[in-house]
Amino acid sequence: MATSTPYPAPVRLGRLMAAYFGLQLVVNMSNGGAATYLLPLWLEDIDPASKVERYGLVGTLAAVCAIIAQPVWGAVSDRTRTRWGRRAPWIGAGVVGIALCVAVFSVARAFPLILAAACGTQIFYSMFAAPLTAIVADRTPVERRGMVSALGGAGAYLGVLGGVLALSLFAQRVQTGFAACAAFCLVLGAPLALTLRRDSRLLPREPQLSWRHELRSFWVSPRRHPDFAWVFAARLVLITGFWGIYSFLLYLLEDYCGLDQDSAAAVYPLLSAALLAAILAAIVPGGWISDRLGRRKVVVIVASALIGASVIFPLASPTVPGVAISLVVAGLGYGAYLSVDQALMTQVLPAAAQAGKQLGILNIAQAGGQMLAPGIAATVIKVAGYRALFGFAGAAALAAIVLVIPIRSVR
Repeated sequence: MATSTPYPAPVRLGRLMAAYFGLQLVVNMSNGGAATYLLPLWLEDIDPASKVERYGLVGTLAAVCAIIAQPVWGAVSDRTRTRWGRRAPWIGAGVVGIALCVAVFSVARAFPLILAAACGTQIFYSMFAAPLTAIVADRTPVERRGMVSALGGAGAYLGVLGGVLALSLFAQRVQTGFAACAAFCLVLGAPLALTLRRDSRLLPREPQLSWRHELRSFWVSPRRHPDFAWVFAARLVLITGFWGIYSFLLYLLEDYCGLDQDSAAAVYPLLSAALLAAILAAIVPGGWISDRLGRRKVVVIVASALIGASVIFPLASPTVPGVAISLVVAGLGYGAYLSVDQALMTQVLPAAAQAGKQLGILNIAQAGGQMLAPGIAATVIKVAGYRALFGFAGAAALAAIVLVIPIRSVR
C-alpha cells in the first residue's frame, strides 16, 4: 500500500493545513449550506406537494454525476504538470464552477434548471474535492495524516453546518441567500486555492495509455486490494445512513415532530449548531489520539457504534428534544469518524503516484453517500415512514463496523 509522498522537498505543513482547512470551510459553507438548507426550502416554496420526491431526485442525479466525476478529476490532476502544480489549477477551477452553479439557483424556478444546476455543482465539487484530498497523500507524512484529516473534516462540516446557521438569515429570502453563497465561495475560495500551488513540472510523468486501458485503470480489484474495497464499502454505507437523516432534517421536523414550516425553519439552525458542536468536540481530539496511538480502525468502530446508537432517541421520543439528543450523539460519532477518515484512505492506496485517481474513487463513497442519501431516504419515507428511516441509519452504522473489521494493512 502507498504511504510515501511524491515530493522530495519538505512541505510547510502548517501552511498546508491552514489552506486545507480554509478551503474545506469556505467551499462547504457555500455549497453545503445551500444544498442542505436553502434548496429544500426553495423546492418547498415552489411545489410543497412534491418536495420529498423532487429533493430525492435532485440528490440521486447529482450523485450519479459525482460518482463519474470524482475519479476522472483525480486522474486528470495526477497527470497535470504545470508551474502552478498538478492539483491547485483544478481546485481553483472547481471553486469558480461551484460559485457559478450556486448562482444559477438564485434565478431558477423551473425544476429542470434546478436539476441541471445541482448536477453541475456536483461535477465542479468533484473537480475541487478529488485533487484537494490527493494533496494529503502528496505532501503529508503518514504519522501526521490523522491531524490533517481531522482539520479537513472539521473544515468541511464546520462549513456545512456553519453555512446553515448563517443562511438561516435568508429563510424568507432564499434567492438572495443563493447569491450570497456564490459570492462568498468565489471571493474567498479562489485565492485560497492559489496558496496550494507547487511546481509539478519535474515530477515523473504518467505513461500514456489508450482510452481502453485508461478506463480499465479506474477499476481497483477487490481481490488484489481488499483493504481498499473494505474502506470504500464502509465509508459508503456509514455516510449514506448519517446523511439520510440529516438531509431530511427540515422535513423531519415538520412531518415527524409536528412543527409548522416557519417553526421548523427556525429550529433547524439550532439543531445544526448542536450537531456542529458535537462534531467539533470529537474531531480534533480524535485525530490527535489516532496519531498518538497509530491506530485508525478502532476510532472508526467506536464512531460507527455511536452513530448507530443515536437513532434510539428519536424512535423513543418523536419530539424536538429527542431529535436534538440524537444529533449530539451522532455528531460525536461522526466527528470521531472524520478525524481519521482521510488518513485511513491514504493508507490503503495501491500506488502513491495515482493518489488523485484512487482517492477520487474512494471519494465516490463520500460524495455518492451524501448525494444518494436523499433519494434512498425519500424512498424509505414514502414506503415506511420516518421511523423506518432511523432504522435504516442505525443498520448502516452497524454494517460499517462489520466492513471495517477485515482491514489488515491499517491498525
